[in-house]
Amino acid sequence: MDTIIRDPARRRLPEILAPAGSREALDAAVAAGADAVYLGGPRFGARHFAENFSEDDIREAVRYAHIQGVKIYVTVNTLIQDTELPDAISYLLSLYRMGVDAVLVQDIGLFWLSRECIPGLPLHASTQCTISSREGARWARKTGFSRVVMARETPLSEIDRILRDPGLERPGIEIFVHGALCYSYSGQCLLSSVIGGRSGNRGMCAQPCRKSYRLVQGLPDDYGRLAGLQEVPCEGRYLLSTRDLCVYPSLDEIVKRGVDSLKIEGRMRSPEYVRTVVGAYRRALDALLEVKTWYSSRDVEDMALAFSRGFTRGYLFGECGQALMGRDQPGNRGLMLGLVAGSRGKKGGVRVRPAAGYVPVAGDGILITDPSGRDLVGYALNRNAESSGSDLILPGAPVDIPPGSRVYVTKSMLLSRDKRGSPRSIPDAVRIPARIKVCITTGEPIQGRASCTGREGKAVSVQCTIPFIPEQAVKGPASRKDIIRQVQKSGNTPFQVVEVDLACQGDPFVPLGELNRLRRDLLTALESAWLQASLPDDGEIEASVSRVRRFIDEYTHSLIHKERSGKRERAPEIGVYCGTPEELTAACDAGCENICYEPEEAGWTECLQELVEASRYCREYGSTFTWKWPRITGGEFLERALRHVHDLYCAGICRIMVEELGMAEAILGREPRMVVLGGAGLNIYNARAAFALSPHLSGITLSPELSSDRIGTLVALSDRMMPGIRYEVICQGNLEVMVSKDRLLSVLAPQHMVTRSTQFGIQDETGHIFPVYEDSVGRTHVLNAVETTLIDRIPFLAEAGISCLAIDARRRGPRYAHDMTALYMDGIGALLQGLDDTDTWTCFKSRARMMARGGITHGHFERGVPGFS
Repeated sequence: MDTIIRDPARRRLPEILAPAGSREALDAAVAAGADAVYLGGPRFGARHFAENFSEDDIREAVRYAHIQGVKIYVTVNTLIQDTELPDAISYLLSLYRMGVDAVLVQDIGLFWLSRECIPGLPLHASTQCTISSREGARWARKTGFSRVVMARETPLSEIDRILRDPGLERPGIEIFVHGALCYSYSGQCLLSSVIGGRSGNRGMCAQPCRKSYRLVQGLPDDYGRLAGLQEVPCEGRYLLSTRDLCVYPSLDEIVKRGVDSLKIEGRMRSPEYVRTVVGAYRRALDALLEVKTWYSSRDVEDMALAFSRGFTRGYLFGECGQALMGRDQPGNRGLMLGLVAGSRGKKGGVRVRPAAGYVPVAGDGILITDPSGRDLVGYALNRNAESSGSDLILPGAPVDIPPGSRVYVTKSMLLSRDKRGSPRSIPDAVRIPARIKVCITTGEPIQGRASCTGREGKAVSVQCTIPFIPEQAVKGPASRKDIIRQVQKSGNTPFQVVEVDLACQGDPFVPLGELNRLRRDLLTALESAWLQASLPDDGEIEASVSRVRRFIDEYTHSLIHKERSGKRERAPEIGVYCGTPEELTAACDAGCENICYEPEEAGWTECLQELVEASRYCREYGSTFTWKWPRITGGEFLERALRHVHDLYCAGICRIMVEELGMAEAILGREPRMVVLGGAGLNIYNARAAFALSPHLSGITLSPELSSDRIGTLVALSDRMMPGIRYEVICQGNLEVMVSKDRLLSVLAPQHMVTRSTQFGIQDETGHIFPVYEDSVGRTHVLNAVETTLIDRIPFLAEAGISCLAIDARRRGPRYAHDMTALYMDGIGALLQGLDDTDTWTCFKSRARMMARGGITHGHFERGVPGFS
């Protein structure tokens, strides 16, 4: 076995973090030189449909990886229901006892619960937490996260801002460097959830972003509904499909910045993929450490052969448009081999001008597309390609191939046989330096002692005695050199015996087999002791077990007796999300009590003036005004907005709604008197999450993926922990299901004429149209094709203790804002009159349907999203 001693100098390099969806992938990652591996267990992981690991599998994976110097991180990065929290915290306790190195979490309630019950368990903020700013990273560190997986959309400039923070003010920074990209910010995508009930926030994404869509446009009617629809010609049918991330060509730029971990996506990928990609990055990093030439075109080709939708360096390096998106196709393209120079039919072969150094062999998968990118034919080679001058001749395709067509290798037999992509000059394991002392005395049992340094610098030692009693040698005794050589053999163990201290009295005779037995017993015992030393202390485990049991007992009692402590004292208020002065005025005229205002205006001077005027108008009407921040803020917005927070408060703007973690603390750090509300983007899914954020939030909008039962449970439990917190539910409007940094409307041809009133949508294969718009900074927002309507559920929501029923009237125009607000005010009036007959509420629902865009739905209110089985 090829081995090396662990090199402390490697600690100056970022960690290579590899994916493993199976034991075979774990083996491949370790063999290829990963520093750490992340994997998912049987429940609560974001890759529900991967093979994943049982708890016994994880325990064995930890032992296997740790003994080879590799860390194991386990993903528990989904939203957790209230009723699942006891199981989830018990699972985290099991992982802690196994000695996993960290757990990735998304749910803030589970995070806080873990900090309370299992304080010794390191926690990483998953990319689903949508942290993309210095302020978010600071919040994560102060809250107790040891590391943040930054959103893939975070640019290098923001990474630099974070890394310039003093070490104590920032957590470890992990960035994605390779693999699939999501179209939406992770954690903010509900498209799969609303289409088929498979929630990405519950690990069950069906990847509707890889489906085909048509871009359509029209003009809005008085209720903001698209009319006069026309298809917009554009290149590519897969409007939401991204290329695959590959920052390998710019790896030196990443390394010099000092990030802590380089993450490779791919828990649904094959062991071959893991081995190939991890090996390529390992070789490059090691070469960078030694100041050698590190870039390898062969490694880039290998990675493309393993899986590729076409590579991009991503938002990290500012790539966008065609450099980022793969709208022509959503699946694996592999390696682009070259362009067709000519074809002579099935017998004559296809002449290819190569763009890569790879030469296809029999069994390779070939895909040929025409010059426009349309698939022509895919087939497997029945014999090796041949060279002809500078060209390649492929065995003939079953159809005629026009010149200029592109040839891709989608499957490589060489890669499958590990002749390419296997680790080159990468050790199979990383040996642990060990020292052995042997005491041999004539007439006494042989004694030995082995020692090494454990993880985190702990000293580890074991002693062993074998029953063999050496006698005085009749002939020449074994030499010291022979004994030391025999004891030094470490075989297939994780140790490298670097020193043997031999104490030998007399001239004893010792058979080689007895020396071998002593060495085996010592190294076996040392391995067990080394692994034990990497586990938490027994006292810490016992204390954590006690805290977890106490929580489960108390929480189970609360779930059984979860009736609300008090009945509704007043009817819910009606809140309206607006984006223009006209929408705001119309909502106020209809009696709206709460305005949540997100200006559509792009310029800061105009925006600030608009906010002040809107706030003044609301005061005149007796409506409460809240400045709603964008779902994703970005560094530039934050810098400017925080600068004005104090002045705006003095001007009468006393409430702000945020949808990102850490923003409330940033605001209150500038103006402690500001009232901060939490929006739907915070993904509040259980009472513990609400409790965790309540010290800085005066009100919370609940996740739109919660069912009525789960809303009732959350509010009832919340009443026991923190009476008085105000909850909001979005009751009306087309739910925002995606927010993306991509400018989708950039696909429009330059000559395509649009007016300020033109609106757009994307139409799926079933005919549903999802409204689309770009905000003032160019982010794309995709809305649900049908409109959420909960007006007939007002009695339940009121009884459950919901304080505010929100209508999203943004970009719907003043008539919608007025009429829908008036309708909900009528609903509140009916509630106060005690009208509970079905006909009344059915009539309200019918009136809402007449104004709705794309039909109406209760969304997840009736059934919610599936739980973990």
